[in-house]
Amino acid sequence: MSKQKSSLVLVVFIVTGVILGSLIGSFLGNMLPVLSYGPGPLGISNFNANLGIIHLNFTLLFDINVASLIGLLLAIGIFKRL
Repeated sequence: MSKQKSSLVLVVFIVTGVILGSLIGSFLGNMLPVLSYGPGPLGISNFNANLGIIHLNFTLLFDINVASLIGLLLAIGIFKRL
């Protein structure tokens, strides 16, 4: 597998693992509160840029919890085994 293709597959695995882990943490957070524990949303909130003709409003937030970190580690582990 080429290095570029391998990097793309790794990114897809990581994103998928984090998203699935976050969803599992959200659904099972009531039964196992430790899965939904985390620092809350992290990132850029309400970045505004007025360029005269174009007005940009950008928000990028990551809601990280324990389950999403477990999903990240599982995704990396699965990728290494391929």
